[in-house]
Amino acid sequence: MLHLQRTFIFIDITNGFWLSKPDDIKTNLISGGVNFNLAYEIQLVKNIFTIAPGISFSNVTVKNNANYQYEFLNDDPEGYTALLPISDSVEYLKNKLSTSFIDIPLELRFRVKPDERGRNFWIAPGFRIGWLVSDFWKYKYSDGVDKMKTKTYNIKNLETFHYGISLRTGFYKFGVYAFYSLSDLFESGTEVTPFTVGITVTPF
Repeated sequence: MLHLQRTFIFIDITNGFWLSKPDDIKTNLISGGVNFNLAYEIQLVKNIFTIAPGISFSNVTVKNNANYQYEFLNDDPEGYTALLPISDSVEYLKNKLSTSFIDIPLELRFRVKPDERGRNFWIAPGFRIGWLVSDFWKYKYSDGVDKMKTKTYNIKNLETFHYGISLRTGFYKFGVYAFYSLSDLFESGTEVTPFTVGITVTPF
């Protein structure tokens, strides 16, 4: 039976980047994203060491300077999704990829000198796996006269299953968060490694 005092909700306000990408592909310093997490804490060493499995909805938006291009191969009907930099001659206003996942996170939580109110330093290394539930690429640009906008859903060859390592650490209800994906952005495409950092809040 679940005990409410061991169930907690936390929110990660995140910023997404791409690592291990081609040198001419750039990501913005600020993009935005969020994780809504529900976890159940199981005590292994009372008030000091716990394990916390859970469920999460995560959205990552990465603003970037790339266009995607499908390249079809003779032996692969799904082809290859290449990321190419937008030409300098194009006046683009906004360009971003948004992906949303249902995740299963698992964390190990260590507390340092906990008090009765839970005001203590803590560190929580973990692992996340998740399934892609939605995605879109939004592109806004000017043709010199008018402002144009396109929004494309279901980008081909995006990895539909992702996994990676996470780390949250902080004091009491506030902390910092990081996630490094061990899976690439594409199943078949330009090699890009998603990486996310942010702040974490436990309001309940």
